[in-house]
Amino acid sequence: MLSHLPSDAAKESAANSLEDASPLEPPMDQIMLIGAAAWVKTMIARLHNAQIAEVGNWSRLMPTGKPDEVISMQQRPRGSR
Repeated sequence: MLSHLPSDAAKESAANSLEDASPLEPPMDQIMLIGAAAWVKTMIARLHNAQIAEVGNWSRLMPTGKPDEVISMQQRPRGSR
């Protein structure tokens, strides 16, 4: 019934990943866009026009495994604009 919730193993893996993060690495902010490829491209352009995110800093469009759905991500040091 609650199959959409992460399993205990997934929660433990995520917790371990957080613990393994190097304290020397600066904290990062992330922007993720998930949806139809045309929508993701449009939103990237809108964020660029609003001077929020540079077009060239986004990852390539990658399939999510769902039909007609992609993801693109931008990561930058926390506090940068």
